[in-house]
Amino acid sequence: MQIAYMPDTHFGHYSQPNLPDREDVSDAMDQILREAELAEEVGFDGIWVPERHQRTETYWPSCISLLMALAARTKRVKIAPTVMMPTFHHPVHLAEQLAAIDNLSRGRLIFGAGVGYHEDYFKHFGVPFEKRGRRFEEAMEVMNRCWTEREFSFDGEFFQFEGVRMTPKPYQQPRPPVWIGAFAPKPLQRALDWDGWVTWFTPAPEEILPTVEEMREKADKRGKKEFTFGMALEGWIGDEKELREKHAHRWVSEVNFYGERGLAPETDELSSMDEELIGTMESGFLCLGNKQKWIDKIEEYREKINPDWICIHIRTPQDGRGYHPSFNEALEVIEQFGEILDAVPTDK
Repeated sequence: MQIAYMPDTHFGHYSQPNLPDREDVSDAMDQILREAELAEEVGFDGIWVPERHQRTETYWPSCISLLMALAARTKRVKIAPTVMMPTFHHPVHLAEQLAAIDNLSRGRLIFGAGVGYHEDYFKHFGVPFEKRGRRFEEAMEVMNRCWTEREFSFDGEFFQFEGVRMTPKPYQQPRPPVWIGAFAPKPLQRALDWDGWVTWFTPAPEEILPTVEEMREKADKRGKKEFTFGMALEGWIGDEKELREKHAHRWVSEVNFYGERGLAPETDELSSMDEELIGTMESGFLCLGNKQKWIDKIEEYREKINPDWICIHIRTPQDGRGYHPSFNEALEVIEQFGEILDAVPTDK
């Protein structure tokens, strides 16, 4: 098992009406890179980053530019978008850019890909939301051929190319590992065509274990002995008695946001301290507590489902409902995770 850190690209309030101030954006970008460098320094194995567009709370929407910066500013960690959405990218451009990132990082890229859930992302790039699943599959095929074939032509429903010769090829041969973002049956099936799958808002170990076992069994039957499962844990570290009260509202707001868009358990609009929802989250992906509580949470998932990767996520957009941590507090928490990593058996 390896452990990654996500330096989130959200800094503003959910759907804030005003555009972010340029100085705030520059400060946020600096913070993302500082968090990534510190995460590598304290012993994390990977840095995962999201792709988001047309959301005023997102201060670094370009996943490619962020991955390139991470490739230049880190030396050891794996770097992975979890996930990018090639559905609204030009697949040859994207394959070429990702190959450059893989070369600059000397083979540290993992490509996490997903179809896309947010209709505004598609509007942003002028790509139809309809038929996005088939468009995704075509884009992935084109990218794979860019990476693995000297020259090819392609005649699909959405993309047509003649005599494509992408060079240079990725540092990793024949290509970087590909993970598919998945939690529903169709995307999970799609993931079996690639190298692994990754999910967020991870349920309790007992709840997700049957899916993990089924996916491993299916992958094994296909001869995919290195098929990877990645998941996330979220929350905050501290010893203070009011820690849960100070931070739980942030994840209530987060689950509300994604639940409305089909990427988290469906909920009605909830109060900032809905105890039932918080309890459900704490039985799964959410951990609000001291270092030992985090060690116990990671160990529980390692012992019961043995994920290949766990990603730690500590920052969320501001929700206006209560306390929100500062940049320095986030850095302090990353440093504390260094002690947790030393206490948890991982694969180095």
